[in-house]
Amino acid sequence: MLLVHGAGSGPWVFDGWAERLGDVEVEAVDLHAGLVVARASMLNYAAAVVARAHLLPAPVALVGWSMGGLAALMAAEQAGAERLVLLEASPPAQVQGTNPDVTLEEGEFDPEEIYGVFPPGMPSRPESTLARAERARGISVATIRCPSLVAFGDEFPDDRGRRLARAYGAEELHLPGLDHWGLVGDEGAAGAVARWLLD
Repeated sequence: MLLVHGAGSGPWVFDGWAERLGDVEVEAVDLHAGLVVARASMLNYAAAVVARAHLLPAPVALVGWSMGGLAALMAAEQAGAERLVLLEASPPAQVQGTNPDVTLEEGEFDPEEIYGVFPPGMPSRPESTLARAERARGISVATIRCPSLVAFGDEFPDDRGRRLARAYGAEELHLPGLDHWGLVGDEGAAGAVARWLLD
């Protein structure tokens, strides 16, 4: 299982997943590694997922949260993913549409100024303005060829949940009572993902 973090965070958002998943081998990619963040694009992030996935023994499952979900979606075919799990992934153009008026500019932003304060003890770091603008403009991913699951809580049940699942014919998993952060921090969420992967 290759875990892919969201915007402004890092592999540490999945701390504890390896212990919760028993016999499943767990790795987490750092999307920022080796990049100049101010110039990083979503294609760079997807390429980081592909590169890390190719270092892992098959079969590989990609599990992406928030922005990392979109990066995993973009990377899934080239990475040779056997299964794909999207945890309230940033929606692709097939769900949110496109907005060509969004200006693509390089730079960095403070994620806590944009998304709100991260949970206590959860480090944040500067994130790419360019990658955020690309998501707002709309990134198209035509199809998913592997079995897929869209897991969502109560915060984004529509465009990051049911509509996302319908767009790709993915299975849906509603995890009631969880907010966006709960999807990576809750022990039950990790267990539910593991059960689907091992089914």
